[in-house]
Amino acid sequence: MASTMNMEESIEAVEAILKYKFKAKKLLEEALTHPSYTDAPSYQRLEFLGDSALGLAVSKFFFTTYPDIAEGPLTLLRAANVCDEKLARVAIRLGLYKYIRYNNVPVLTDMISEFVTLVEGEEEMVVHGGVMKVPGVLEDIVESVAGAVYVDCGFNLQMLWIIFRPLLEPLAMLDFILAQPQPISALYEACNKDGKQVDIRYQSEGHINIASVFVDDTFIASRSSRTKENAKLHAAKAALSKLPKSKGGDASPQTNVDFDESMEIEGAKMKVNELCIKRRWPKPTYRVDEEFGPPHDKRYASSIQVALSDGILRVKGNKRSRVKDAENSAASMMLRVLQEGGYEGVYKFKELAL
Repeated sequence: MASTMNMEESIEAVEAILKYKFKAKKLLEEALTHPSYTDAPSYQRLEFLGDSALGLAVSKFFFTTYPDIAEGPLTLLRAANVCDEKLARVAIRLGLYKYIRYNNVPVLTDMISEFVTLVEGEEEMVVHGGVMKVPGVLEDIVESVAGAVYVDCGFNLQMLWIIFRPLLEPLAMLDFILAQPQPISALYEACNKDGKQVDIRYQSEGHINIASVFVDDTFIASRSSRTKENAKLHAAKAALSKLPKSKGGDASPQTNVDFDESMEIEGAKMKVNELCIKRRWPKPTYRVDEEFGPPHDKRYASSIQVALSDGILRVKGNKRSRVKDAENSAASMMLRVLQEGGYEGVYKFKELAL
């Protein structure tokens, strides 16, 4: 799938996509060059710059568009509009992937082809991503081209946004973002409200992984992908569409699952904080939901809320004799739910039966 055009033709084609003429054509040549192509500088430096510049341009847009909303929703908006899958879809929709210059790497070619086939086969446009793993080269190429534009226009952020906003449309706006729970978390939350047991089972056929969702041992849906994580996410999304609508009226997905105190994670609150910093999510918030018992034997149940890149998730922990232990219980459960949701970098601990 590497470009068969010469670089001059590729530059001309990409300039047409951007509706922008480069003063320094070498910048765009560099932006289109994958690290596997060793005969010229790669796009890595420009991708580094474009990542930050595009994030800042998007942040400025939503900061001015929604002057009254807090940091949490603003972070959600930025993340949804420049997340890996969103940018990868932009690369496919605009055809930027056709002009990447790289040496023939079969694995890379296959990954790009699979994602192209998936996106082109969708019946309607997906506004933003967040539920799939994508070939990193696809998001990289959008960010590197953004970096090249940013340098070429004299580091003019407003000019960068004028050029790139039409390419990112449709943008995920506030009302849409707050209505989108993470599929696996939402599946467990929906079933937990009705006292049902969720089980996701896996099998593989060659290089294809198959995830099947069972609720109370009844098959609901299955999906396949080259990666186990994608198969699981798509199977959860399919299962959600087949389950009855939850009767709960809470605006935020909430999971409340009991697990033994001995299995809670020491320092879970710190681990959740570290994960939020790594994923660029807002700092988690805690609250005491319930107090039990007489004054001399109080017990507390706390919940934790995290604004993910694709929705707001609240998890309630078990009753504990001290508030800080109740918060750690909630944080432990949050790590478990996020791990089930396929988020990389989550603290790994032994499997628990939900």
